[in-house]
Amino acid sequence: MRIVVLGGAGIIGRAILKDLADDREVKEIVVADLDLEGAKKAAAAAVRPGVTAARADVTDHAALVGLIKGAGAVINSVQYTFNLPVMKACLEAKVHYVDLGGLFHTTRKQLELHEDFRRAGVTAVVGLGSCPGVANVQARAVADTFDTVESIRIYNGATPDQGDSLAWAYSIQTIFDEITLPPVVFRNGKFEETAPLGEEEFYRFQDPIGVAKTHLSLHSEVATLPLTYARKGIQECFFKITFFGYSEKALRQLQFLASLGLASTDPVEVRGTKVRPRDLLFEVLKRAPQTERTKSLGFKDIVTEVRGTRGGRPVVGRVETTAWPHEKWGLSGGTMLVGSPPAVVARWLAQGKVKTAGVLPPEQAVEAASLFRELESRGARTTVGVAEPFPG
Repeated sequence: MRIVVLGGAGIIGRAILKDLADDREVKEIVVADLDLEGAKKAAAAAVRPGVTAARADVTDHAALVGLIKGAGAVINSVQYTFNLPVMKACLEAKVHYVDLGGLFHTTRKQLELHEDFRRAGVTAVVGLGSCPGVANVQARAVADTFDTVESIRIYNGATPDQGDSLAWAYSIQTIFDEITLPPVVFRNGKFEETAPLGEEEFYRFQDPIGVAKTHLSLHSEVATLPLTYARKGIQECFFKITFFGYSEKALRQLQFLASLGLASTDPVEVRGTKVRPRDLLFEVLKRAPQTERTKSLGFKDIVTEVRGTRGGRPVVGRVETTAWPHEKWGLSGGTMLVGSPPAVVARWLAQGKVKTAGVLPPEQAVEAASLFRELESRGARTTVGVAEPFPG
């Protein structure tokens, strides 16, 4: 079994690699990245045979096709804006594909390739990390058993860094987009845009998070769940998160910088040189906060609530997945829950365990109980409960 991890030198790529490297059935792992030296370091850190590094420029279609051809699966952990060209390379190479999400709009474009992948007999699972990913499968765990689905509400909580650090737990480019782009919610049976970081709500997570403030964010769960459960009459779907893993103080600082235009990708001229403000901000942030970071507790809690009916009676389903840090891998619970699901499903794809071809969201491609068992073996606990609401 050969699996290629694109973006393997990045934060999440290295987490995916740790999961794959622990499985001796995965005979060959290719850590591919534009940063070849970073890929070599990540491969060497695996400390096992069969892990190699390669340079990968995902904008070079022919070279990418040549790199991935013959692989059992490709896990794409590069910036989500490159999802479509990577998918098209996988389609030409006839290699199964998994990614971590497309921040709603890219995901919707990816779904348009469904018939092409289906005809080629290839499977692409889009949006399979923690959120999106685990959350979608949580929804499936109960929504598939309901006769009708009224709403799906997703809450993503984590213990923040204790030092109000501006260091990031995943792509800072994606975080900037989540801070600045309007979230899409599904409300009254229609998609609509809302204000960035809006509709704050206090939500009760498990300790040590406890009651925490959540807010809307542009996310791919909302891009697919209303489509999957349209036939069951879904009217509402949203995703809320606790400040992207930052403390509220740290997030407000980033929000302020974005409000000044420093997260913009539109070039400005400075003394005769054109500069993207976001690039400058990224370089400044790389230098400042990383060394001042205080350790986080690293606890993650993802909750999906589904309301609907079963047997003519109203029911409420609640699925919760929690994870403490993975000590052996040196990963926080949140990072593990992003990296392990694509690693698990890439194995399944390479082994032929996912039978449906086409471009599929996690709630259509991934069997819930099987994924939860795999995550439990890595220390993540999932509980599923369905109850009738108290009358009155």
